[in-house]
Amino acid sequence: MELLRIYEKILIKADTLLHIFKHEKGKRGKFTYRELPQANKEPAKESLDNAKIFFKHIYTLCNK
Repeated sequence: MELLRIYEKILIKADTLLHIFKHEKGKRGKFTYRELPQANKEPAKESLDNAKIFFKHIYTLCNK
């Protein structure tokens, strides 16, 4: 049972990280090619926040 709980937590974290990655990938195309640079400030801040979350989890995973 304990292994199933651990697996479920990891699966949820992985799903969340993949969602962040897909969201950021979509924003890259939209804001790189379709928007004015001034309009990119808020999405860029969100991207940096998401990158910090993603990096923290990947770094933790690699150090285990």
